[in-house]
Amino acid sequence: MASKRGDKNSKRSSSAGRKLIASVDFGTTSVRCFLFDHQGRVRSSAAVKVNQIYPQQGWNEIDPEDVWTKFRTVFKQALENADADASDIKVFGLTTQRGSFVTWDKRTGKPFHNFITWKDLRADYLVKSWNNSWTIQGIRLGSIVLHKATRNKRYLAGSAFKFMNGLVSLRLRWALDHHENLRQAAQEGHALLGTIETYLIYRLTQGRIHATDYSNVCVSGLWDPYTFQWVDWLINMLDIPKSMLPEIKDSCGSHWGSIHKNVFGAEIPIHCVVSDQGASLFGSLSFNQGDVRLTMGTGSFVSYNTSDKPHASVSGLYPVVGWKIGDEVVFIAEGHSTDTATVIEWCREIDLFEDYDEIEKIITSIPNSDDVFFVPAFSGIQAPVNDETVATGFIGIKPSTRKAHLLRAAIESLAFRVYQMCQLMYQETGQVVTKMRVDGGVSRNDFLMQLISDLTMMTIDRPVFIESAAHGAALMAGLSFGIWRSRSELQNMRQTERVFFPVENRWLDYAPLYSSWKNAVRRLCHWY
Repeated sequence: MASKRGDKNSKRSSSAGRKLIASVDFGTTSVRCFLFDHQGRVRSSAAVKVNQIYPQQGWNEIDPEDVWTKFRTVFKQALENADADASDIKVFGLTTQRGSFVTWDKRTGKPFHNFITWKDLRADYLVKSWNNSWTIQGIRLGSIVLHKATRNKRYLAGSAFKFMNGLVSLRLRWALDHHENLRQAAQEGHALLGTIETYLIYRLTQGRIHATDYSNVCVSGLWDPYTFQWVDWLINMLDIPKSMLPEIKDSCGSHWGSIHKNVFGAEIPIHCVVSDQGASLFGSLSFNQGDVRLTMGTGSFVSYNTSDKPHASVSGLYPVVGWKIGDEVVFIAEGHSTDTATVIEWCREIDLFEDYDEIEKIITSIPNSDDVFFVPAFSGIQAPVNDETVATGFIGIKPSTRKAHLLRAAIESLAFRVYQMCQLMYQETGQVVTKMRVDGGVSRNDFLMQLISDLTMMTIDRPVFIESAAHGAALMAGLSFGIWRSRSELQNMRQTERVFFPVENRWLDYAPLYSSWKNAVRRLCHWY
């Protein structure tokens, strides 16, 4: 017994004085915690799956208590795996998926309903109704006139104004319409609104802080990236009580308070709260205007750093905030496709493959997809197609079609969607991009990375550590806390694992296939 106690004490003494940085990446399908040392190296990690709830067709929810439980579980597991205590954590950074929200009673802390995720389509009828209304058509027409008179890009964006299912606004209106207890509490000033980071910070600080950051609020649909203000006329038009809304803070700083000592046994300073896409851009060290990053996780996100200028798009490249730190604001022109890892997981569930490591072997065992095409649209297709009623499906199945053809068609469709977004990015920005950094679990697939490189004619840089969101949140928290003095110290903390170069003329082989795939998409558009 004495020997075991001595070993434990020896381990604890060796960990004393550590400068560990904790970061949690709370995604759509999983939550991951990483502990980094002062050189930016991973010392420990833990991950757990997030349980998805599908009450009805098109509905997607997460239990708020599951969010809280899973967060604590991975944090404690990461500490245990590192043989560390909460007191070894010098600073904490949080990065989360955007747009999934819950409301709760500030008197009791009890939620009124489950998280309604960013992939949820329950408010689609409201989206269509509002977008076809005379009110919204009037806003678009007025914006066109104002843009012609002033050439202000804010009005150019207004000329294409429309509600989208991924934004919080109309899903919140749906919740207010369908939960009487929420509606009454909101009218009385007792209801609070929060996306995942807001809800977690509220509970971590034991109700002291009800806030979000600029990179998360920008996809609420209730905030203007051109004025950095809540859109009061829109909030009033949707009859949303403003008392529900969180305070908006910078992405980094001591203003986020601390994790209460009752949560993990020691008080831990919180110095970063940022969206997953902003954190990924930072973690890939894409600090400069024109830098491009592709994340391929649950969905695919192409992010173009536009520096301090929000991009005015008429085709669906949404202008979002990457981060705001003091006077620095970094905007992103963002294209996204909601179904990436969800497509691959579905392929596994229908027995197109068993183990993820065998995907590449299967799809390269055949020369092509035998003119079979897949449309990845479980949650619709976003820019530049922008159709929430499109159906998911295979087109071109014939007697010669085998499982390998179906799987290859599915994987190729993911590359086609990325290429489609990159084309739109070029059309709207006019900038020729030759290099793109990638991250996310799906980026491990070499065939997919090479195909994206061939289609886009870009060099694809894949890092050793592909969890760029968690890395970015840790780097931001560490800089804010003073573990590192400047961003120049971070340059060696991202190491390249492999670079994919476009193969000359391979695009010529895929051009007719891409054209046929676009025809398949058109066939399945407006299906519902």
